[in-house]
Amino acid sequence: MNGFQIVLLLYALIVAAGGVMGYVSAQSTVSLINGLIAGVLLLVGFALSFRNPTLGFGLGAVIALLLAVFFAYRFFTTGKWMPGGITMIISVVAFIAMVAALLRKP
Repeated sequence: MNGFQIVLLLYALIVAAGGVMGYVSAQSTVSLINGLIAGVLLLVGFALSFRNPTLGFGLGAVIALLLAVFFAYRFFTTGKWMPGGITMIISVVAFIAMVAALLRKP
């Protein structure tokens, strides 16, 4: 397992845990469902990265970009760092890592 795969795995777990936290703290079923769906898709990308790194990291990059845009919108409309700002930053970092994984030389 390389560093990019570790980043993708940790990001998947953080996203899924964030969905659970949204449900526990605000009784938000939407947060739970969306967090778990995004987390599972990121885990699929993680699994794919072993056999087809381009597909796995590509999927991770797309999900991270979508989450970064969504949480940037949430942050700039509410001004709240939790969950919007923090998740936006984590998603941008994950996106940059996935793009770096895609651009690295084999």
